[in-house]
Amino acid sequence: MMLPPSDAVPRRSSGAASPARWRRAARIVHAYLVLPHAVPVLVVLGTTAAFAMLATDGVPTWESLARLLLAMLGGQLAIGAINEVADAELDAVSKPNKPIPAGYVSVRAALVLACVSLLVMLWFSAGFGLPSLLLCALGTGAGLAYDLWFKRTLFSWLPYLIALPLLPVWVWTAIAPTGFDPRLLALYPLGAFAVVGVHLSQALPDTVGDREAGIRSLSSSLGERRAIVTCWLATLSTPLLAVAAAPLLVDRLGVVWLAAMVVALLVGLDIALYTVRRRLGVMACFPCVAVSTAVMGLGWVLALR
Repeated sequence: MMLPPSDAVPRRSSGAASPARWRRAARIVHAYLVLPHAVPVLVVLGTTAAFAMLATDGVPTWESLARLLLAMLGGQLAIGAINEVADAELDAVSKPNKPIPAGYVSVRAALVLACVSLLVMLWFSAGFGLPSLLLCALGTGAGLAYDLWFKRTLFSWLPYLIALPLLPVWVWTAIAPTGFDPRLLALYPLGAFAVVGVHLSQALPDTVGDREAGIRSLSSSLGERRAIVTCWLATLSTPLLAVAAAPLLVDRLGVVWLAAMVVALLVGLDIALYTVRRRLGVMACFPCVAVSTAVMGLGWVLALR
C-alpha cells in the first residue's frame, strides 16, 4: 500500500486549521470588545472629555485628562461586564450569539475583567482626591446596582437618574481649578426626564425579549411603541425646561437654544427612521438620545460660564 509523502497530510491539515484558528481568535477579540457595550462606553468617554475641556477652559493637561478617562473607562468596563454576567442565563435562550452564551468569553473571565476594571477606576479616581474617588465610586455603584438589582424592575430608571447628572459634578470636582460649581446641580431637575429617555433608549432592543421572558422593567411594561414614544417625549423635555429656565440661571442664552435645536433634530431623525423602518429606528434610538442628552448637558454647562 502506497502512503502519501510524510509532509502531505500535515501541510493540508495545517492549512485548513490555521484560518479556523485565526477566525476564532478574531471572534474572541471581537467578543471582548462587545462585552462591555462599546457604544455606550464611547459616548460616556467622549462626554467626559468634553466636560474636562469646559472645566479647565479648554486646557486640561494630558496627564490629568488621561487619568480622568482611565478612571471612567474602568467604571464603564466593570458595569458592562457585570451586565453581561447577570444576563448570561437569559441571553443563552434569547441571544445565543452574545459573547458569554456563544462561548467566546467565560463568566469567570468576565468577572476578572470587572474586578480589574474596578481597581483601575479606584486607582485613577483616587489620584484626584477623596471627593473624586467617592463621586466616581457612587456613579459606578449606581451602574452596578442597575445590573444586579434594578434592571428587571419598574425602577430600572433610578440608577440612571443618580449616575448621569453626576458626571459633570465629578469632572469639576476632579480637575476644575475652581472646584465644584453648585450650579451644576441644576442638571438633576432639568435632565431628570432625559435620563429616563436614555434608559428607555438603551433598553428598547431588548423590550420584546424581556416581555417574553416575563421581565417587568419599565420598557417591557410599556411595550416597544409606547416605550419609544415616551423616550422621545422625555428627551425633548430637557431642552424645553432648559430654554424656560435659562433666562433665570444663565447669561449665554444662545448656547442653550443651539443645544435645544440639536436635540430636536436628533430626536426628529430617530422618529423619521422609526417611521420608515421600525427596527432601524429602535437601534438608532440610543445613539440619538444619548448624544442629545450629552449635547444638552454640555450646552447648559457652557452657558453657565
